[in-house]
Amino acid sequence: MNLSTARAVKRYKEISLRKVVGAERKNIIIQFYTEAIILSFIAVLLSLIFSEFLLPLFNHISGKNFTSQIFFQPYFLVDILIITVVTGIVSGTYPALFLSAFSPIRILREKYQFGSKNSLFRQSLVVFQFALSVMLIVGTIVMLKQLELMRNTKLGYDKEQLIYLPLNSETKNSYSILKEKLEKDPEILDVSGTLQIPTNMSANGGGAEWDGKDPNFNPVIGYAAVDYDYFKTMKIQLVGGRTFSRLFATDSTKAVIVNQALAKMIDNQSVVGRKFSWGNDNTIIGVIKDFNYLNIKRGIEPLAIYLDPKEVNYAVVRLSAGNVAESLEHVKQIWHKTYPAFPFEYKFFDENFAEMFKADEQIMSIFSYAAIFAIIIACLGLLGLASFVAELRTKEIGIRKVLGASVSGITFMLSKEFILWIVVANVIAWPASYFIMNKILENYAYRTTISLWIFLFAFVISLLVALVTIGYQTVKAAYSNPVKSLRYE
Repeated sequence: MNLSTARAVKRYKEISLRKVVGAERKNIIIQFYTEAIILSFIAVLLSLIFSEFLLPLFNHISGKNFTSQIFFQPYFLVDILIITVVTGIVSGTYPALFLSAFSPIRILREKYQFGSKNSLFRQSLVVFQFALSVMLIVGTIVMLKQLELMRNTKLGYDKEQLIYLPLNSETKNSYSILKEKLEKDPEILDVSGTLQIPTNMSANGGGAEWDGKDPNFNPVIGYAAVDYDYFKTMKIQLVGGRTFSRLFATDSTKAVIVNQALAKMIDNQSVVGRKFSWGNDNTIIGVIKDFNYLNIKRGIEPLAIYLDPKEVNYAVVRLSAGNVAESLEHVKQIWHKTYPAFPFEYKFFDENFAEMFKADEQIMSIFSYAAIFAIIIACLGLLGLASFVAELRTKEIGIRKVLGASVSGITFMLSKEFILWIVVANVIAWPASYFIMNKILENYAYRTTISLWIFLFAFVISLLVALVTIGYQTVKAAYSNPVKSLRYE
């Protein structure tokens, strides 16, 4: 729209002459709509060509696996046709209605003050585009900070040199044999097992009871079944009581270990020795330091841990720190000796940890690319307005130069209006982006802060981009020959 109205300075006499020789307003409107739709179709053809080359990048960003065959699907072609026509109509509406309304007599007599009544609409477009750009810049920086915060969050266990091996219904029956063989290998530091994926123990439920519990209080508590040595293997710190031990026969039937979150829920004082029933009567024998047993987005929730080696679905192995590759090869050989009919599968804890951020990294990438495209589009609109303003003020610039105005003074005169628009765009974008990003951060247990420097950085970037965009037009107008300017038209 902005580029079309900027070009209109060079076309208003053409339109007026067409009206003089008999063209009606509807003919002018149809002409501009047709031009806009044709441009839209050309853009679609170019976009399909670019999409063919950019599809791998798009698949990487979005986590999808599209191929170019999608371009030839009927539903895709119909959607593209609709989008193309609608885009052409929307982009051509304002220029068509605006330019077709010119009075040919006033224009041909050169008494028409072009564009003064319609500048607010064009300025609003640029302000809106730059406001959107600023919001996306802020969003990108906030998401980068959030990802960095989560990556550096202390998990409560040591994920380095730690792997887990999935067990199926057949291999789990020989888990104790596998564990015994692994423990004998000097390259393997510790071995244990767990019922659920060690980085996402998502089983939970209500109905837990303990002495002094409010009858109306029914919290949801996570639970996990583990093998002996689990806390040692994971390097989870014990803060009270003891861990499961083969010296106590009742540990497999009557003992439970809770995390600090659950201990605090039960009683702020010591809970070791307290009764904790959840389907059967148990005694709390120990309290462990809180660790992230769920997706890190959710934070730490109450957890009760039981001893049940028969329910192990994942073997957890801590490798020697000296040579991880060699230690892993030892685990592989022992696995094949124990289960020759089953392939060796494993996963590092830090890989699993990294997968937690995959969706967030995709969101951050989308924010980044959207910000880049929004800035480019906003710059095109700003370029159109800069051309438009420079064209309108050609004679004024010539007169100012004749009267002694400097190039820098004229450049500042032409630029200050655009700077004001960028300031207005930031004033609109700052509270909007703060509100939106706060809503997004509510999905995270560990949240970064939205600092003032982020908004200032977005302002500086938007201002620099705007000045670079309009710089050529303003400097060109300021250096123009005043004689040519005064003889303009």
